Amino acid sequence: MNRDYAIEKQFLTRSYDSSSEIELLLEDRYSITGGQKPFMVFGKPEKQAPIKLEDNNTIPITKERKYNTRTELKNYFQQTLANQKRLIKKIQAYNRSKSEKPFPVKKMLHHYKIPEFEDFIPLNTLWQKYTQELLFPQKNIPPMSIVLPRLSSADLNGCLLTVLKSKNHNLVGTRGIVVCDTQHSFIICVPRNEDSKEWNENKQEFSPLEMMGGIRVVLKKGSLFGFDVVLPGSEEECIGFTIIGSRFEFRTSDRSGKKFKNHNVDDL
Repeated sequence: MNRDYAIEKQFLTRSYDSSSEIELLLEDRYSITGGQKPFMVFGKPEKQAPIKLEDNNTIPITKERKYNTRTELKNYFQQTLANQKRLIKKIQAYNRSKSEKPFPVKKMLHHYKIPEFEDFIPLNTLWQKYTQELLFPQKNIPPMSIVLPRLSSADLNGCLLTVLKSKNHNLVGTRGIVVCDTQHSFIICVPRNEDSKEWNENKQEFSPLEMMGGIRVVLKKGSLFGFDVVLPGSEEECIGFTIIGSRFEFRTSDRSGKKFKNHNVDDL
């Protein structure tokens, strides 16, 4: 070797004890015919697929999975509405028989697999906490000019809605928890008997529909809805909001990034 390579030898002594082995490594490193070349070779880089981190605990969300989920949900609501019609006919037939025994509504609800309002109360509790954090993140009440844009992007699944006005007068006063917020309608689960509408507290006799409760499909267009948001740190004080259904004819994911503009709305 023509050079001393003092620096290289100093580094290699940390890994090798034999000086002869170090000499052989350096000769091979700086030799043209050796296994290592004393210069860098630039060539066309090899194409490599991007590294994907896979989590074995999660199932990838595919288009097929989304489609199957929507189909199953649609079939569930269609089957539930069909079962509700069967139960209403059964209640009407029972009322015509003038039997002294009350109709076993709870048993029939379980038989026809009709959801009950009480099953969704925990969902409404979660929605109240979510809405409080969305509208009042600082635990105080900001101006309405700040609250309303946040409210327009809120997810209403779990909200306790009341139909204030509607072109379908039979729906006015109906209240229930939103179980599915679709583009053109709210699918709500309503309570039974005196809780089905606001003015039923003193009512003694109820229609088969009020006795059953269950699922209702309320079109957004032509309806006015109201709901309350409990203030943070209080269980009794709340703020009431009113929304025009036709202005919410968007999916929640699309509504989150939409800016609402002032323009005329359809008369109710």
